[in-house]
Amino acid sequence: MKRFLFAALFAANSLIPAHAGDRAGTVLIHPGETVYAQFEVKGKKIKLTGFTKDKNEAAQVLFTLGHDAKKPAVLSLKVENKFPRDLIYKLEMRNLTLKLKANVPVSPVVAGKVAFEQFPPQAEELALDDFQLAK
Repeated sequence: MKRFLFAALFAANSLIPAHAGDRAGTVLIHPGETVYAQFEVKGKKIKLTGFTKDKNEAAQVLFTLGHDAKKPAVLSLKVENKFPRDLIYKLEMRNLTLKLKANVPVSPVVAGKVAFEQFPPQAEELALDDFQLAK
């Protein structure tokens, strides 16, 4: 049922064409990748200073996108939050082949914990931005 809802959400937003350029502060991730993101912290505001696919011990947030071991037809995004406060972000799911995109609601990631989000296999790229720390 959950997979059907994700597919329906993706199809419902398929009329919105994907844009070529991304704003500064956007993390792009593709299936099979792990991205290490570093941020500059100023109070409860954070600013993305950089991200890399190379292992980085100084990274505060790790994103891993791959196929779910129990359900190979589903993509799973693993978000590891190393901040002492909850992480809030926005996510856009994209299909580059069809030039489609869909904004997807995500749950905040609890401080020091790992969160998982699931996506249909049609998602070829995820764009994460608007990072914030909860109060």
